[in-house]
Amino acid sequence: MTIKASGSLNTTEIVAEWGGSQPNSLSEYYAGGSLVYSGAADGDGNAIPSSGNPIKFSDFYDVTKFATTSASSSTGSVSVPADANAIYIVEAFGAGGGGVRGFDYDKAGGETAGGGGGGGAYAAGVYLTVTGGETLSISVGSGGSAGTVSGFTYNATGGTGGSTTVTRANGSTILTLGGGTGAGVSNGGVQGPLASHSQGQGGSASSATRLSSGTTTSGASVSSGTLADGNNGTIGANCSGDNCRIDGRAGGNNGAGNNGGSGGSSSGTGTNGSNGGTGGGGGGGAAQTTFNGTSHTLAGSGGAGSISYQFVRIV
Repeated sequence: MTIKASGSLNTTEIVAEWGGSQPNSLSEYYAGGSLVYSGAADGDGNAIPSSGNPIKFSDFYDVTKFATTSASSSTGSVSVPADANAIYIVEAFGAGGGGVRGFDYDKAGGETAGGGGGGGAYAAGVYLTVTGGETLSISVGSGGSAGTVSGFTYNATGGTGGSTTVTRANGSTILTLGGGTGAGVSNGGVQGPLASHSQGQGGSASSATRLSSGTTTSGASVSSGTLADGNNGTIGANCSGDNCRIDGRAGGNNGAGNNGGSGGSSSGTGTNGSNGGTGGGGGGGAAQTTFNGTSHTLAGSGGAGSISYQFVRIV
């Protein structure tokens, strides 16, 4: 957290921000030393002195050490520290799309398994340019809802997962991790025809130009990192014959290759499709079970997005 901007300071407050072992001396906190990185500055942009120059407690007014922030819901606006020139995306995901429930028919010659939603896009280890003092808007996508219907006409679509984005004060979006779309069924009815299927699509990843060289003030080497689209969900399917059993289809993995929800089982009393994990698509529902007294199971919702980031200075 930021050191206060006025009043008396003591070594304990500086240690709480920058670390260090007792006994502590102010001389340990010169910029460019083992505790305070080169180029560190206060909230007004005044540099913390380097070794060989006078140093005093007031040099640390309104100073913030770069820290990692994680969020799994929309976070609103954040201020870039004065001495930062990049945002480092530790790991981030768009949200997953929802799956679709299973469908049963009355002597239509088959049954329907619901499809899985698409997975959200992914970023990790990505450095993007920002300006110290500007305000960023960071939004984290919510998972898409599971698709269901009421009545006897089978048209249903799972909800689309929300995008996770980082937008600069000038309105330019420097990171977009798209959410997966929901799976769908259409043109089916309780007495036929059997429904047609649409696939849950994986979300797309895009960014401003990624930084790929240099070193941060903490000594980390800068590289372009990873951007990856989400994976498609498994498309729904029909089986042949009244009262045939067919399992629900799996949700698509996120761009990191995991967290897609499993499809519902049609064995025995059946199971619902599972919700996607972080950024994963929801699993589809199965058909022809005795789950809760019905002959189908419900689908899973898409997993929410997330973001973990850190402001840094690249030299």
